[in-house]
Amino acid sequence: MSEASTRKHKMKTQKGAVDKTVTKKSMSTKTLYDRKFTAPLKKKRKNEYNPIEEARLERIVFGDPSDIIDNLSNDKDFVESDKHESIDNDISVDSDGNDDLNTQSDDVSIERRKKAVWVDEDDAQYSVQDATRAQNRKLPVDIPEKLYKDFLHNKYKQIVGTPKWADLKKVDKESDDLDNEILKHSCHLEKPKMKNLPKSIIDIKALTPINKQTHTEGPVVSSVEFHPSSTVALVAGSSGILSLFQVDGIENNKLHTMQYKKFPISTAKFFKDGTEVLVGSQYYPHCHSYNLITGKTYKIPLPHGITNMQKYEVSPDGKLLALCGRLGDIFLLTSSSKELVGTLKMNSKCKAVCFTPDGKTLITHGDSNEMYIWDVNSRSCIHRAVDDGCLSCSSIAMSPSGQFLATGSKEGVVNLYDTKTVLQNRQPAPLKIILNLVTSITSLKFNSYSEILAIASDKKYNAFKMVHLPSFTVFSNFPTFQTVISMPEAIDFSPGSGYLGISNRSGTAFLYRLKHYGNY
Repeated sequence: MSEASTRKHKMKTQKGAVDKTVTKKSMSTKTLYDRKFTAPLKKKRKNEYNPIEEARLERIVFGDPSDIIDNLSNDKDFVESDKHESIDNDISVDSDGNDDLNTQSDDVSIERRKKAVWVDEDDAQYSVQDATRAQNRKLPVDIPEKLYKDFLHNKYKQIVGTPKWADLKKVDKESDDLDNEILKHSCHLEKPKMKNLPKSIIDIKALTPINKQTHTEGPVVSSVEFHPSSTVALVAGSSGILSLFQVDGIENNKLHTMQYKKFPISTAKFFKDGTEVLVGSQYYPHCHSYNLITGKTYKIPLPHGITNMQKYEVSPDGKLLALCGRLGDIFLLTSSSKELVGTLKMNSKCKAVCFTPDGKTLITHGDSNEMYIWDVNSRSCIHRAVDDGCLSCSSIAMSPSGQFLATGSKEGVVNLYDTKTVLQNRQPAPLKIILNLVTSITSLKFNSYSEILAIASDKKYNAFKMVHLPSFTVFSNFPTFQTVISMPEAIDFSPGSGYLGISNRSGTAFLYRLKHYGNY
């Protein structure tokens, strides 16, 4: 066979093969077309009319009185918002060194930022100087804010914090405990059930002093107090140092220390359920608030007319502060903003104040023989009672049960009353007159079970006694001849009465264990 015929034969075979493949392809596409458009559709189209869905959307948009609760935002909305926030966070984290992604994340954050409903144009022009001039008052010179709206915004956040309605993120309760740098080391305890305390002799043991690791609070340790719900104690003194300790009776490790320069501390107390500490001094017309959760401290000026914060008491509900002023004034301040809400007036200088357990009544005493009983709501004096044999009172205390009221005079006499007789009678008779001390009574403190009354005087060495209630007998075995308390300054019992703290004028805060009660 020649080469030309061979070439023609190959071309014919190739052409035939191509024609067969074309016919196969055409047949396959036609078959698929028939299957696709002649067979019934199994899936519903997305744009198909759905009356149930339309009715649901109408109820959401136009409202339905019967479905108000069902249309409220549920957990799915929070989950979707959390997903969007996580996407934004991923964009910002993964965009290191990439300008395009940075601009993209900024655009997303700007779009997600909510706008104010109403804006006052004058706020951008109203400065702090204009506001103080209009209000006829003065503010500290070192205020960083220039606009008055920024000053009010920052002050509100310092005092109140961010309200719950303004916090968009859901807060986990378990994470709150972990964020607390001080209280997370402590044990939260409950009060156990106890038997009655025996009288005459108390089972007590001296432990390691609370401030053994520091001893820098000052020569006069003016305050010692236990945390209301955890094994933490504060110690503050005349050098302007506030220290927090983990109380275990063995090491008493230091948790934190705050120093206020040129601010001798006269009184420091826990308030707001133990989340803050309020620090006052007898030399300055301002106080300091230390937040245990955030670890920040704030300087708060006192209202006009209040020159110091030497002695004050916190109401049982934590909403009010009763502050002893000059010339018989008693100032009532709000615990949140420290604003003046009321002023009470005695005929003599006020030296001591105390609230009743329900917080509705305030009892004040001072340089006279009369006790003043005030109604906190009406800010009025509802009764006056004569303190038996007292010429000038120096301290007053009420038991947590509200049954007993104790008054201490400058002559060293402690009168123990039934609270009902003081609130009703003009000249109530004391249940017991305690004459064990001969100098001015500077401290009175009941324990949480109203079974012990601790009495102290900072005018004499080891001037400390404890009285058993309701037998009204003094424990004879404490303090002993070997006990070294020096000049006792402040007294406090732990919430479960397991510990007793006594500070003195020698820079020490002693710790004692009352074995009758629980561990704390």
